[in-house]
Amino acid sequence: MISLETFVALRNYVKGKIDAHQLMDADKLFDSIKEDYRNPAESIIRIDFRNKEDLLKTLGLADDDIYFYFDVTSPYNSYEFIDHYSAIEEFKDGYGFYNYLDEENKYTLSQISRAILPKKVDFGDDEFLQELSAVLLQNFKRETEDIIDDYAAEKNYQMNREAYKVVEKELKDYTDSLGFEVTDTGLRISVGQLIHLYLMENAIHIPLKKLLEKVFESDKQYFGWSDDIYEYANDDDFDSVSFNKYAGRILDNILDRIVDAGEELGVDINDFTAMTARIEKKFKAGEWYFLPKDKTKQTRFKVEGFEFPNMKISVLLQKGLKEKKVSLSEQNFYNLLYQPSLFSLDEI
Repeated sequence: MISLETFVALRNYVKGKIDAHQLMDADKLFDSIKEDYRNPAESIIRIDFRNKEDLLKTLGLADDDIYFYFDVTSPYNSYEFIDHYSAIEEFKDGYGFYNYLDEENKYTLSQISRAILPKKVDFGDDEFLQELSAVLLQNFKRETEDIIDDYAAEKNYQMNREAYKVVEKELKDYTDSLGFEVTDTGLRISVGQLIHLYLMENAIHIPLKKLLEKVFESDKQYFGWSDDIYEYANDDDFDSVSFNKYAGRILDNILDRIVDAGEELGVDINDFTAMTARIEKKFKAGEWYFLPKDKTKQTRFKVEGFEFPNMKISVLLQKGLKEKKVSLSEQNFYNLLYQPSLFSLDEI
């Protein structure tokens, strides 16, 4: 249907033939106008839609982009970048909250690790972290999942804030490039720019809504905001203080439970850490050494870790291509080093 009313009204307003009230009556999308009395073409018209969804659809956004936009900009809901299941799987793979622990909590976790995992503590070793994750989930499932859930909540909060900034900026850049300013449920544009759009699109015969659909359809935009969610991860904005405060309380509780369990068996955690310090002063965990009294240099050993509350040292022996793992008290560990004849090394 041909309708010159909107375009003609815009031209007549610029020429001073009609006033602002008459211009507003020319199209149902016209909401208000901020007049420039000296230069009517610079007057700013507010174009209003029924709601934000109607606006975004008119702008030509894909459905996926619209859904994502509302998820990250709505005050009533948020996009779940990391759910409980994926956070657990990430932790099992040796990732997740490990990289966000402060030095104090890493120290506490290293003490826990020494007590529950007979292996050298190395937060840079993926295999170690995977084994530590498995043992933590096996022995302290509720506490560990509480830390994981808090980490996921903090990550989701951070990523939602980052995504909010990205979608608002990219939407603004897009509409700015076409001469529009986005408002809550509408657009702003000068009268002169709107006339220019009508002429550029050769569409002076259609109402404003049809013109906008034509403009944005010809430049249809797919932002793909949900295609790569990890682009919204920004560690600088992650609330590590809040997370570490929460994680620290739980890690302290886990360590207290381990200490209490040891005391029930008559083992002091301080005696255990003192033993590990004595051993590691001479023999670093994870490193190979020849048995000091093995003149043939055929048998090597490495300390793999320590066992609490058993007060044992986990040792891997290697002779040629054969290996054998043994669990030894501190005294028997020294016997192995300096009296290897007491052991059946030929059976390795």
